[in-house]
Amino acid sequence: MLMMNRLLISTFFLLMICVSMLAADELDNAEIFHGERLFLEPRFAQFFYEFTKHGGDINSPLEQGDPKLEKTVRFFGLPPYQIPFTASPFKGTSFSCRSCHMVDEHVNQKELGMRAYVDFASRSPLSERNDQQAVTVRNSPVLVTSAISRDNFILHYDGEFASMQELIIATLTGRNLGWLPEEHEIAADHVCEVIRKDDGVGNLAKEFGNLSYTEVFSGRSKSGEQLPEEYLIGETKRFNVARSSCDEILNGIAYLIGEYIVDLKFSKDETSFSPYDLFLIKNGLPTQANDGESDKDYSVRLLSLVQALEKNNKLHFIQKNPYTDDGGFRFHDQVFKFGKQELQGLKIFFNQEITPELSVGNCVSCHPAPHFTDFGLHNIGVTQVEYEAIHGQNSFLNLPIPSRKIRNEKADLYLPATKFNPNRKGLFRQAASETNLMAVDLGAWNIFFNEDFPNPQEKLFNLFCNIENECNNKNHALQKSVATFKTPTLRDLGHSAPYMHNGQISDLHAVIGFYIASSRSSREGRIRNADNELEKIKMTSRDIQPLFSFLVSLYEDYH
Repeated sequence: MLMMNRLLISTFFLLMICVSMLAADELDNAEIFHGERLFLEPRFAQFFYEFTKHGGDINSPLEQGDPKLEKTVRFFGLPPYQIPFTASPFKGTSFSCRSCHMVDEHVNQKELGMRAYVDFASRSPLSERNDQQAVTVRNSPVLVTSAISRDNFILHYDGEFASMQELIIATLTGRNLGWLPEEHEIAADHVCEVIRKDDGVGNLAKEFGNLSYTEVFSGRSKSGEQLPEEYLIGETKRFNVARSSCDEILNGIAYLIGEYIVDLKFSKDETSFSPYDLFLIKNGLPTQANDGESDKDYSVRLLSLVQALEKNNKLHFIQKNPYTDDGGFRFHDQVFKFGKQELQGLKIFFNQEITPELSVGNCVSCHPAPHFTDFGLHNIGVTQVEYEAIHGQNSFLNLPIPSRKIRNEKADLYLPATKFNPNRKGLFRQAASETNLMAVDLGAWNIFFNEDFPNPQEKLFNLFCNIENECNNKNHALQKSVATFKTPTLRDLGHSAPYMHNGQISDLHAVIGFYIASSRSSREGRIRNADNELEKIKMTSRDIQPLFSFLVSLYEDYH
């Protein structure tokens, strides 16, 4: 039996290597390569625009970097507060996509370490402008696996975007890079100027072939020769920067950055599996759903297969990492294992039915394997907890949330500012405040039935008004969106703390404790617009440690 298991594992990894080689051949690596450069590009920011506006050259470094990038901000405590902690790797520059979606910038600093394309802040710092926004409204989301294909594809915590391209263009011209809503056209023109005038000589260009963006997008060198294959993007994606409109340039940028983000996936390398994934492989268990099988149905099937093996005493556990010299993680302090406690946590996590022997985690209702997210929108009470911690018990329950009709009549007050309506206040898309009783973040409520966001509307409707949750009318549908946010992945949580859309919990034990308390509050009717699945959770404090151990088994050495 042992020999058979070894043979199975060897065969599996040989197959994985072959698949990886095939994927590498099929993938246009040049597009991912240039996408990473654009992801790192700091000159698209409003702060750099101010530099050029006052005589600075587009190809010259800043004389002084954005002060908000002097230090890397990190969270502390429960609930997290944040402070400038240590020298930032972006000191002397302006904001880029990477400023909020870090990876290995602090890998050698024990207090910080690796990241899964996310920063260390509860709410990310913003460049100072005249709008009094010092930080983002929400915690920076993990980008790894964010672009996985699925039904009703939406992005951001509130489902604001219906495509990766839409999100990227909005980011390049939006507040995260310092631009105000009324500056959309200025932002777009500036981004295009950077592309048109880039000479390919700067420090970032040196890391990516010493090519100008004109050469990148045309596929031709300055002398007119075709670029080497490793730098050559697909023919249909090439264009002449000098002759193209700004919209065409923005779409070209978004395409390349999008290809880079699509390539960010957990467990894609044959030597970086989590203990959980190795546990499945070692026991011959399926690692993903069958064709035509939903992730939720796969999760139910997987639990039954695990329990059958356990009943027959045929489960094999993971005691160490076979790909490191010391048998541990490369980038985590935790022990690399999947043993009996992790198994108990798995069963709680996957269990949806009350039994005498097992608590009901019901986690897979929103976090089904293998991605451990349904990419849907749910309200587990996070907004309410933050709001009531400031304004007192039941204050969120009594908060006057307008009907769709009143929201539309007073759109300038309630709905968020956009390039179409830059002067809107966005009262319900703000962090809770001691000085403003009405400031609160209602998540998807800000986007659903909002005419300034036409593209995600059908997908949002499908998520809120499906077979399991029918809507009586549009106002009923809108109320179901109150305080709902997109489900994050649970993979590699050790590299993405703090947690929740507002970054208010920095410890996994506390996250599990939150669910225990929140499910109890839901059953008692004390959570406004609680998700239907929340009240089905039936756990006690005894379940915290095994469930924590299971979540740790989802860690991996993502790099």
